[in-house]
Amino acid sequence: MNILLKLTKANIKMYFRDRAALIWTLFFPFVIIAIFGVLDFAKFSTAKIGMSYTSETEEYAKGIKTALESIGDYYKIEEGDIETEKQALSDDDRLIVLEFKSNPETSKLDVTAYLNKSNEQSAQSVFLIIQKVLTDFEMKMNQIEPIFDVKSEVINVYGLRNIDYLVPGIIAMSLMQGGLFGVVGTIVTYREKGILKRLFATPLSKSNFLISQILSRLLISILQVMILLISSYLVFQINIVGNLLLVFLTAVLGSLVFLAMGFTISGVAKTEESARAIMMPIQMILMFTSGVYFSREVLPTWLYDITSYTPLTYLSDGLRDIMTRGHTLTDKNIQTAILGMFVWFILFVAVAIKTFKWEKKN
Repeated sequence: MNILLKLTKANIKMYFRDRAALIWTLFFPFVIIAIFGVLDFAKFSTAKIGMSYTSETEEYAKGIKTALESIGDYYKIEEGDIETEKQALSDDDRLIVLEFKSNPETSKLDVTAYLNKSNEQSAQSVFLIIQKVLTDFEMKMNQIEPIFDVKSEVINVYGLRNIDYLVPGIIAMSLMQGGLFGVVGTIVTYREKGILKRLFATPLSKSNFLISQILSRLLISILQVMILLISSYLVFQINIVGNLLLVFLTAVLGSLVFLAMGFTISGVAKTEESARAIMMPIQMILMFTSGVYFSREVLPTWLYDITSYTPLTYLSDGLRDIMTRGHTLTDKNIQTAILGMFVWFILFVAVAIKTFKWEKKN
């Protein structure tokens, strides 16, 4: 046990002496947070509008939807029941929700627009356009009297900003980089240079070596999460509404997944160069298709479906749902994320056991 603790401590010291590791796992993630925090991409995004209607108001609602979509690609309209759409609004996934209901007392159609308070200025601007569309629709219907009774209501959501969306993804990315760069770089280099062979000529057991590697990386991962959360809060005042303990537990599971992936790559790669050739493309593809920097909804449908099952998607979506929406273990999406990461962990461990080699083979 004493040897295990000393080796774990030595691994942590080696990590902090490795400038490249520090840059990739701590400095680089925060630089990305800073860049995306300063820039405002909200004005380039589409306006998501939810729409709910009854059978009596369907014809009118469909007509308004067509009119809005004819304006341009800026408006993305989703249809559903009012409770689902208002929940999406509360989750900051809608800018406005329109509810169409018939009113027997006035013989008019009640149109209630629920506006997102976290982006109220944009919501009010879009609401003005919707009012104009409704008026134009009445004129096309040759109605002398207005047929729509329009009102608005501002709904308070979590008040999320772009930076609140971004930070969980960056944390997930940094955990991936820590697991891959830390394990692959160390194991492959040690094996290639014969260091592993010399280490095991000592009383050090293979199990102690592996456990110390895992423990040190997990401790570093927890430190990563702490530093990124604290610095993001102090600099950008990010809004965290979820349970921090669940955030850290999810991060630990995600870190284990990428540590296992690292051991798998270490087993397949024969040299440090081949390890890098395997690792870098995987990392880059995952970074830009797993919702780290932006929503995966911008991806083509086929790619969106495929990347729904990547380990980084599970980790970034899980952290984001906990941190920004306050979801817990009772929520289906968190259960799915945890189950998905667990399956990837088991898969990588099984492959690593088959492929991992302690000595370089000619």
